[in-house]
Amino acid sequence: MNKAKRQAIVKRIIMEYDISNQNELIEKLNEENIKVTQATISRDIRELNIVKRTDSHGNLHYRILNDSVLGLKKRTDEERLIHSVSETGVSLTQVEFTNILTVLPGNGQVVGVLIDSVRTSYTKIIGCIAGDDTILILSKDKNDAKEVNQYFKKYLFFN
Repeated sequence: MNKAKRQAIVKRIIMEYDISNQNELIEKLNEENIKVTQATISRDIRELNIVKRTDSHGNLHYRILNDSVLGLKKRTDEERLIHSVSETGVSLTQVEFTNILTVLPGNGQVVGVLIDSVRTSYTKIIGCIAGDDTILILSKDKNDAKEVNQYFKKYLFFN
């Protein structure tokens, strides 16, 4: 199955069901006779701008950010990063040459991948380590970390 068709099915599944994790998504795809690896699903989640959101009962489920559902335009990685941080960012703290970005639970990996994708052009970031809801962003020194902090703070709703 080609990538475009698989991703269209992933979008449909995310919109039709309350999917909480990658294993559930893989199971739904298996029910439709589509075999995928966890790495493929991770890539699809990033490319389709899928994030985890809390529903009215406090449960986390995958949701597709608006522009990817509407298919309005293809975004750059930086635009996707800014949108993800503004949608899911909770707090940002600078500690020496690092920044600790906290996002809504389940979104750390997606934001971390997007940070990694822009660091080749944004050289103030030398790398990041992402968990479920926390991303450690590394810079080479305090001044670079301060610039990174100012950059991300512009997009944090809660800060």
